[in-house]
Amino acid sequence: METQGGKRFTWLIKSLSSWLSYIYSDASEESETESMDVSGFQVLPSQVESVRQIFKRHPNIAVEFRAKNQHLRNACMDFLLSLIETLCQSLEDLSNEDLVEADIALTYLKDAGFKVDWLEKKLDIVKFKKQKEQFSLARLQKMEDSLLELKQQCSDLDALVEKEEEEFRPQELLCHLMMLFDDLSS
Repeated sequence: METQGGKRFTWLIKSLSSWLSYIYSDASEESETESMDVSGFQVLPSQVESVRQIFKRHPNIAVEFRAKNQHLRNACMDFLLSLIETLCQSLEDLSNEDLVEADIALTYLKDAGFKVDWLEKKLDIVKFKKQKEQFSLARLQKMEDSLLELKQQCSDLDALVEKEEEEFRPQELLCHLMMLFDDLSS
């Protein structure tokens, strides 16, 4: 099993690789000309409102952020936006692996100097809800299995009752005939 540090390293390498390809792609050059400055971060027009809202709600989020290179600053902001987007997904869409990666991403952002305590609380809530969902689903499955077993037992008992009734009917008929015969003979 991989360690938390090993997962962080693997995830970081994958993320950096994707960021580097993004930075050096032609699409990146086009988006750079379209980017806008929001609190010292160059973001795409589609991200401007989200970034403004983040800085409005959490004005000190990047006070201790140390990266001076604009590409790294942009990558970290994209990273933050992706993490927020991930945490806004429905529980059904989030896997346990997604939550592990979100935890790693959060640690990376904190290490980079972002003040994201509020995001850490959100992640804890999402992880708790996911655990609760998984527990409930397991419990529901157990109840469904028990219900199926009970239905089978009921079916078996119904069959046993029918069998007893069939065996009882001829006896009842014979008894009834004997009583009639006794009444006629008296």
